Amino acid sequence: MNRMYGIARKFPADQIPSITLLDNQHNSAENNPYMDVRDLALLAGCSLFSGIEPAQLAENLAGRKVSFLHFNTNESILLAGCKYSSIFVLIQGEAWAEMISDEGKIVRVESFKAPEAFATAILFSPDQVLPVSVFAKTDCRVAVLGKDTLIAIAMLHQPVMEALLAETGAKLQFLTEKLRSAQFGTLREKLADWLIRRFELSGSATITTEANRERLAELFGVARPSLSRELGNLAKKNIIAFEGRQIIILDIKALKRLRGGHD
Repeated sequence: MNRMYGIARKFPADQIPSITLLDNQHNSAENNPYMDVRDLALLAGCSLFSGIEPAQLAENLAGRKVSFLHFNTNESILLAGCKYSSIFVLIQGEAWAEMISDEGKIVRVESFKAPEAFATAILFSPDQVLPVSVFAKTDCRVAVLGKDTLIAIAMLHQPVMEALLAETGAKLQFLTEKLRSAQFGTLREKLADWLIRRFELSGSATITTEANRERLAELFGVARPSLSRELGNLAKKNIIAFEGRQIIILDIKALKRLRGGHD
């Protein structure tokens, strides 16, 4: 796979490059900076703007800093270590975020599917420096809005402000879950803990999985096939059962034993 890794680079605080400065490879007709009706419709589908009408969004964006960029499959969209001073919204395609551990291992930490915004929490952090790199899984089209533009729209429309806060909160919750799962040594222990906590929070043995298996795999830091295989093993042991998107806990005591490292 041929792509550029910028993730391991370290920049002095006063020399952090800004990702709002587009390089020459994207200054093409394919990256038309002017928004057409199709771009607007795709952008309006993002959860950040779903609470307002597309016509209102178009009016609010008129005359403001908005760019549209195209990225080919496996091309880098964002590089770790760069300053993230504009919001990037994936309006077409799929992408993933990855980072390099201290041991030099590449770890895929999150996946994205249009329409979805990247790194909303980082945009409002004090230093605005990206901790991960983002790559195009397929050909992608990305809308780039200046931070001031996003704030202006949020100030005009409460649903946008609420969506922005909810998006940031969801990302922080995901990171909290990921940190918790890191204390367990095996996937089986991580999965058992996740199921037990869902049971305790809901008070029900029937758990509706809001996230798909790919998202859960990212949470546990494993490949999706590994997660599916472990879920299947738990089902074979009659510890859990499946019913559509629901997981039914059949033996909570067995899950607690597994969480403690006892098979």
